Amino acid sequence: EISHDMRNYLMSVREGFVDEICMQVPQDAKCAEAVSAYVSRCMSYGCLKVDSVRYPMDAEYQPLVLPNPYQLDAAFTLFRNSESNPSKNVIKRPWMRFRNGGSHGDYHNFLVSLISVSIIREPDATDVEYLVSKLLFMATLY
Repeated sequence: EISHDMRNYLMSVREGFVDEICMQVPQDAKCAEAVSAYVSRCMSYGCLKVDSVRYPMDAEYQPLVLPNPYQLDAAFTLFRNSESNPSKNVIKRPWMRFRNGGSHGDYHNFLVSLISVSIIREPDATDVEYLVSKLLFMATLY
């Protein structure tokens, strides 16, 4: 349902969405290319997957894998403006102030889905590299 709601919002703003996300990013940052790829995937109900970027970018040895920052911004923007956002949902809004109510369910599901779909173990990564990348990937989301 979250991906569906995100896609519905994207369909309503599709024309200016890439420009909105990349508005304050230097042109040589490849933001438009990354966000356009995410938009294409999202239109096929793949809104909960973001590409990964290996760091350090200019080094031969790249042990760190983090979410693409432009696609991550696009995903959070879509979720924040979609009907799955509890603050946008008339039924869920009153329950937001209760810690164990329905307020965190959709947001929690959004984050868990992003993590489970987007974190992929690189074949050449050691166990420690994978663990560190996974922890930093999750920390980037939170």
